[in-house]
Amino acid sequence: MNTLNYKDEFIQLNKIIESYSQISLKDSLLLANNSKFKFPNLNNIPQYHNILGLINFRLNDLENSILNFEKAINLEPNFYSAYYNLGLLFFKTKDLKKSYNFLNKAIIIKNDYKLARDKIIEILSFYEPDDKNSNFISDIDKKVKQVSNKIDFSKEITDQQVINYLKNCKKVVLKDLKDLSYNKVQIYRTKSINLNCERHKAIFFKYNSIPKYCFECYKVVIESKNFYDLLKMSLIFDQITFFHKFNRKNMIDKKSDTDIFKSIIYCQSLEEVFQVENETKKILSIYFDEQILIESKRGCHEYASKYPEYKKIFKKKSEMMPMPNEWLDNEKKYDLENTKDGIENSGVSHDTIKGFSLNNFLVINNWFNVQKILF
Repeated sequence: MNTLNYKDEFIQLNKIIESYSQISLKDSLLLANNSKFKFPNLNNIPQYHNILGLINFRLNDLENSILNFEKAINLEPNFYSAYYNLGLLFFKTKDLKKSYNFLNKAIIIKNDYKLARDKIIEILSFYEPDDKNSNFISDIDKKVKQVSNKIDFSKEITDQQVINYLKNCKKVVLKDLKDLSYNKVQIYRTKSINLNCERHKAIFFKYNSIPKYCFECYKVVIESKNFYDLLKMSLIFDQITFFHKFNRKNMIDKKSDTDIFKSIIYCQSLEEVFQVENETKKILSIYFDEQILIESKRGCHEYASKYPEYKKIFKKKSEMMPMPNEWLDNEKKYDLENTKDGIENSGVSHDTIKGFSLNNFLVINNWFNVQKILF
């Protein structure tokens, strides 16, 4: 349908898009819904249904969000952004096949659509498409997974062993993927526990209060002595069965003047975090000559910077900083503004597939670039 004469409608559409990032999601939804009564031709504009879908998605109303994106596609069958958004939406559910297929559709329509390419790479850490649904990205991922690391994980790992393995992965990747840029800088492996960190951080940054969930979130933090030890930790987290029970990640912390090479294991209780700390020390003594720093902590760095008492951890919970009761009101306010009534603000976490992946390689390649090291 020709929308060239819809000047007023597009002005209103831009107001709705602007509201999406500037006011509460519920107010943005109200504006979007009311606008179509004043400007009924908005219903003929695919971008209108797309932004409505994004608002509902953020409000966790997945059912209406799907209808909105599908309406956008019905109006414009090659609307690759709507396919991409459906891919993001189904990633939040258990249906990774649908997520992958919608993202694949987006990249078929727009083959240089990097957002879709990067999300497909991420999904391949959790989902393996069959041959019928494979694409050039999944083919590269499969080849990376087939590269043998030739490392004996029952004894100390050398720097050269890790470098040789990564070089072999790079050869495989470069045959079919010339652009190695990637939008992720952490290797994050999950185990069916949704930490819902996006919500918790949003509450903290809006109200300067730490959410209740984060008072029961503990982690074992491993600080590697150097960059090459971080590379080893990324492989150890994947290969050693003990770590597979936990959400865990490897990263370069750049919050201070000096880069800190961190590996983190997320735990669900005070008792568990100390047990994991002790077991981790035993396991890692096999691989590292020098004593690396391994300690138990609570919550995120941002929280501890604002409230130093929060990060202090003791065997007895009664000795630790409690949550002020008034902070619960901030959570209620946030959820009231950012979720529809009766819809829980949560999501699904997927089990990471064991083995090195294209996602892991591209994150590590980013690390090499940041450290200005060629390999």
